[in-house]
Amino acid sequence: MIKKFVIRTLIVGVIFFGILIVVLLATSQYVERKGFRNSQTESNTLVIESNREYDLMFMGISHARNFSRHGNHEVVESILNKKIINIGQGGGACGINEQLFYLDYFYSKGNKVDTVFFILTPPMLTSEKLPFSSNTFDSELFDLKFFCQYLSFDSENKYERIVQYMQSKLKSKWVNSEPNHTIGKKDSLVEVDMEAVRKGMQLVHGRNINVERFTKSCIGVEKIIKTAKKHNSFIVMIIPPALFGKWPEHNLVVNFAQKLKKKQGVDFYDFSESVLIPKYYYDHHHMNTKGVEYFTAVFLKPLL
Repeated sequence: MIKKFVIRTLIVGVIFFGILIVVLLATSQYVERKGFRNSQTESNTLVIESNREYDLMFMGISHARNFSRHGNHEVVESILNKKIINIGQGGGACGINEQLFYLDYFYSKGNKVDTVFFILTPPMLTSEKLPFSSNTFDSELFDLKFFCQYLSFDSENKYERIVQYMQSKLKSKWVNSEPNHTIGKKDSLVEVDMEAVRKGMQLVHGRNINVERFTKSCIGVEKIIKTAKKHNSFIVMIIPPALFGKWPEHNLVVNFAQKLKKKQGVDFYDFSESVLIPKYYYDHHHMNTKGVEYFTAVFLKPLL
């Protein structure tokens, strides 16, 4: 009797899981058919195709994604005269390790890219929240290849991230996803509000910088570089500008990047204080569209 009960339970479990997978694939296929460009979504799986060749990739957190948001993607492509893919993830959803996973996934689909602009925002290497974000894949298609690859990927908080990945595909927010046709982020600052900057720093860092987390992140950055080199992509590490200039962990990151430059043969540029004009920002460390245009033309274009 017990044996029969166990067998029946297993059969019911398998049937339920099979139905769930079908539903997740169906909702994802429905969303995918709407057609998204890199500038119209926060998702990577909606824009990463197979066997494509790109001149340039942006990767990192929101400061990387910002080169594609608000229609900025097409603007940057035009200025640089390059075909671009952006796998950066903002919204506090993704840290170093999951950026490595996205890069792995990109290459696993037979894609190639000549140069990778790794936007090395200093807090990305010290954040204790990003590595444990469970909402990393909320905007991603449910794809069996993606799902299976992540199951075998070494990660922190994997179980919660996978559960939320699957649950998110059953929600109306996902099913009702539409391409964002917004062109241009026009909001701009008038001056630096140092009190707001101070509060923002406290929110990001708390009391102290976690050196242990920084060390783990450094290992992740090296893995990203090795993965890119393995696929014949050249890495350029870039600290992006901020209206206040340098983040608290700035020197830690610069010292690490300079060592990597010698050790791994990558390029490194510190642009933290390159744009100190309020009108080019919509908050104290994210550039608006005019800022992206200016920074791309004046600082990124000469690199290529």
